[in-house]
Amino acid sequence: MIYPALEDLGRLAAGIPAEQDKLPTPCDDFDVITLRRHLLGWLTYFDSALADPSGADRPDPSAFTGPDDSDTVITHLVGAIQSALAAGVATAQVSVPLLGGTYPGAMVIDLLLFEVLGHGWDLARATGRPWNPSPQACEHALAVLHGVIQPEYRGPGMPFGPEIAVTSTASPMDRLVAFTGRDPAWTPPR
Repeated sequence: MIYPALEDLGRLAAGIPAEQDKLPTPCDDFDVITLRRHLLGWLTYFDSALADPSGADRPDPSAFTGPDDSDTVITHLVGAIQSALAAGVATAQVSVPLLGGTYPGAMVIDLLLFEVLGHGWDLARATGRPWNPSPQACEHALAVLHGVIQPEYRGPGMPFGPEIAVTSTASPMDRLVAFTGRDPAWTPPR
């Protein structure tokens, strides 16, 4: 599920022109360029974790200073995932201190999937581009998050807002976004 999501993210990011960099996003404190750098920082963090599962020295995602080149970051990450899976990372313990400790590699890849799906949606909404990941990937990411997001992770200054209520017929992507505390009906202010 992660590879198609990363390919979709690569296409989305490549299509965002520089003149949209200052547009607001559903993430209150981020404009498009800040969100893109945030996402690239986290992709680099996951890359580091999968390349060296027991390492404790991870790059600070908020200090990402690499080039704003999603193709390079995503291509490198895909290689790191493939190598890690070939080396058995799915059942190995992976140290991810910024996510609260150590998790099985398969869970780390699932958390990466959520990062890609959620922030891909944010970028697409902010820039008016399509974002249509597979419903199965969204359902899977949502199931993972239900087991991971604790009440203390929600609220002001926390990674997630209060869950937004959606109808029972909402799409898997809308349910995923709503669970993280973002309004699936968000549109850029005019």
